[in-house]
Amino acid sequence: MKTKIQALVLSVGEYKDKDGLVKVLTTDSILTLYARGLFKPNSKNLRLVQPFSYNEFMIEDKTKMPLLLQGQTIHYYYHIQEDLFKSSCCFVLHDLISKTKKEENLFNVVLDCWNAADKDLDDFYFWACIILKYCIEQEGIQPFIQGCVHCESTRVETLSVKDGGFLCEKCNHNQYPKWSIEQLKKYRALFKCKEENLEYVKDHFDFNLDDLIYLAKWMEYHTHKNYPSIRFLESIRGLK
Repeated sequence: MKTKIQALVLSVGEYKDKDGLVKVLTTDSILTLYARGLFKPNSKNLRLVQPFSYNEFMIEDKTKMPLLLQGQTIHYYYHIQEDLFKSSCCFVLHDLISKTKKEENLFNVVLDCWNAADKDLDDFYFWACIILKYCIEQEGIQPFIQGCVHCESTRVETLSVKDGGFLCEKCNHNQYPKWSIEQLKKYRALFKCKEENLEYVKDHFDFNLDDLIYLAKWMEYHTHKNYPSIRFLESIRGLK
């Protein structure tokens, strides 16, 4: 059965003899498409499957993985691909999206994130952190933000990756640096907000690279997986 889908290309890699596997995000799922002869010199599909491409694909569901037949580009976010720093941030996001379950709002949020990166908008880090929030929530590893994760005191002073939530002064025991009140409020708002509250959070809090890396490492730690893309982003953060 042949079907048309609209999808965002997250990654592409070689498979067997010149074939390819293309990881894509659709409006309701994350799919791995099998592309025959993708890396052959005369391949017509290779230009379609570059990361940061928003495409319409014709696929056929007759194999273990949907077979990519052909497609056309709706929009290619080439400015991201040309920027080492932006592309490195987005590849971290793509790796974490690919390893988690599908969140129903993720497609539009990734588009918002790509648009912000492509146009060099100030809200890029906000959308990146929303993507990570959704991934963390889908894995069921969101931080405890109602109070101290150990005693539930509301007088919290930091957020601990290892402990899994906010800590008060007593439970922190000076293990981790104190956070500012604004930083604590920001993370509470991030994980409490629903889709209808996104604009409020975007307008009232500033998100940055440190937030992106912190949330990515939160997911890495609690899923017990290692992501080289996070290490690479950390290695070039001083270039920003």
